[in-house]
Amino acid sequence: MNKTLKNKLFEIISKFNEAKILVVGDIILDEYLWGMANRLSPEAPVPILEVKRKTYLLGGAANVANNIAAMGAKAILAGVIGDDLYSGVVLDLLTKNNIDTEFVIKDKTRPTTVKTRLIAQNNKHLARVDNESLDIISDDISKNIYANIEKVIKDVDLIVLSDYIISVFSAKLIKDIVKLANRHDKIVVMDPKGEDFSKYQGVDVLVPNVDEALIATKSKRTEPVKKIASSLRKIADKVIITRSANGVYYYDGADEIYLPSVSTEVVDATGAGGSFVAFLALGLIGSGFNYNEAIELANYAAAAAVRKVGTFAIKHVQLKEIIEVAYNNANQAGQGAAK
Repeated sequence: MNKTLKNKLFEIISKFNEAKILVVGDIILDEYLWGMANRLSPEAPVPILEVKRKTYLLGGAANVANNIAAMGAKAILAGVIGDDLYSGVVLDLLTKNNIDTEFVIKDKTRPTTVKTRLIAQNNKHLARVDNESLDIISDDISKNIYANIEKVIKDVDLIVLSDYIISVFSAKLIKDIVKLANRHDKIVVMDPKGEDFSKYQGVDVLVPNVDEALIATKSKRTEPVKKIASSLRKIADKVIITRSANGVYYYDGADEIYLPSVSTEVVDATGAGGSFVAFLALGLIGSGFNYNEAIELANYAAAAAVRKVGTFAIKHVQLKEIIEVAYNNANQAGQGAAK
């Protein structure tokens, strides 16, 4: 990284608070039970976790919105939660983190989606328990979500659809959102999941990780990434594939971008994809929709996201720090090569 790029990225970060982004998707509450596991259960050969504390974090689409709001941008979240004790926890966290909850709908027929992780000493994951309904939301709630998007679409800079294949997105709802976005000249960034990407037809930017891309295209891991991205361009104009240790790949039918992964300690990859999408959206708006610069920023944000256990909102100082370290390392490497 050269000084010009570093300064440009810092300039884009300074504009984050001007962005207004609508995030639509599956709202998840991540519950963490932290404790000690020093003995096995007498009832079965499984460890006993002696719980010492409990924490809650925003996951799924809420994690995307949380990262956007933490940068000072306006984050509007649209989705569904239950009408239970956990729904109160979600709403409290959203409000505390300055995320607009006007379009978060309570549905008495389903539970709030909660993913409970049991964590022992040294951040060892023992198990995960999911409490959720995988039934698609009712037509009435789907229509309500669409009506809410109609209310705000003129005022937002970009729309992020965050799909965790839990309940929110039917093919019809996505199609209707895409049509609405096209009428208002708004970019739709899609964070996809599942085996069938056909329901995402027409979104502007598709951002799967490499495993998701392989499953959706029925490709082997040995396939060239450009071939995989080319197949996905039948769905979206622009394809960005995050590839963990192999970095990020972008293809729009003409231009390609290869970015290496950012060297950092990996503690927990949970939520890194959501962080990438959040900062891609912020970067696009802050850069005037320069994909090279936006993807650079998102790549650094994803590296910052894996440094801690669980999902969390990246702060300005953390993002700038990891960029600064990359710049200094590149500068030192260049000086070493010159010698």
